[in-house]
Amino acid sequence: MRRQPLREVPADWNAIPILSCKSLGEIQMALAPGALDPSVRGILYDVEKWRFTPVEEQRAPAISMKRAAAAVRARGLLFLTAPAVDLVPVLAPDSGRKRQDETYLRLGLAADAARYADVFDIQAQRFESDAARYARFVREAAAQAKRANPKVLLLAGLSTQPGGQWVTVDDILRAIEATRGIVDGYWFNMPKPSAYSPRVTDFRPDIAIEVLRRLAGRSWPAPDGADR
Repeated sequence: MRRQPLREVPADWNAIPILSCKSLGEIQMALAPGALDPSVRGILYDVEKWRFTPVEEQRAPAISMKRAAAAVRARGLLFLTAPAVDLVPVLAPDSGRKRQDETYLRLGLAADAARYADVFDIQAQRFESDAARYARFVREAAAQAKRANPKVLLLAGLSTQPGGQWVTVDDILRAIEATRGIVDGYWFNMPKPSAYSPRVTDFRPDIAIEVLRRLAGRSWPAPDGADR
């Protein structure tokens, strides 16, 4: 039996509704008088190398995020950022494709993302099948972000099919286990095949459900090694 989509967040959930925008123009439209749903408490600026973010914003993400922050903060809303790793070939076209995580950090994109944000989502999901690489990128991006803004809340990206890659429940759990002491939480994406996710071939909420089920049954050690 198919269930209807969840249209309202249950009252007993500790949730903060946000609106995801892909461009400054979209943010401006969202902030127009009467346009924003009163329940929305934050705006996410998702800058990526795709047709939804104008090329001029892709080429100057630091400036674009600063402008977005000013507009969002002026409305008393939370500001979230999530510049993607695929901005690297836009900003450094001669850097090559193999170590885009290293170039992302060298370009200071984590610092730029965190400087004016309340929340920074480290889009590390493309590396989640390699827990060591995922953890290294998240750790270094988190450190860079905290140097720029010690108060920023840090999330790490997870996905059931990052960029069309097939991953397992165990891959995702290993990525979480390797980074749970570094970030404040996770942004868990369950993409469907769409213009936003052109390489995704299948919708896999079952993977996310199994990850959450197994997390709920785990007893995690405290950071100091003591049992929780």
